[in-house]
Amino acid sequence: MFPYGNNFGKRGPRPIVVTDRVLSSMKRSQQASLFPFGNTEAERAESNLERAARENALRFGKLIRERREALGMRQDDLALATGVGRRFVIDLEAGKPSCQLGRSLVVATAVGLRPFDVVSADDNALLPDLPDIQDPHGR
Repeated sequence: MFPYGNNFGKRGPRPIVVTDRVLSSMKRSQQASLFPFGNTEAERAESNLERAARENALRFGKLIRERREALGMRQDDLALATGVGRRFVIDLEAGKPSCQLGRSLVVATAVGLRPFDVVSADDNALLPDLPDIQDPHGR
């Protein structure tokens, strides 16, 4: 009769309860449908930041994987040697942007990568172009 259940209890129809969390979710989805392409400069900047973080995390993960494979290590071996979980190594190599920096550097050091190696691996692609600064003392 009602394949997915019904809204009728022993005393008649039950009221439908909408929580604040559901309401805020509904409001967000309505706003997203009204402005699907990001309506503010802050939202566009955030999406650029997220894209840059994702690209850098993917590049870093690729370096970790290449070094680990060159050393003939399995993910289990690297996790055991560094004291992190195998899931962390998998996420790191997959380029998950939210991996903890400290643990990521421990893993990078274990496979022989130094912070300079990570930065210079892509012809300084991670470094911003900085303008030349004039020495105020003329030196």
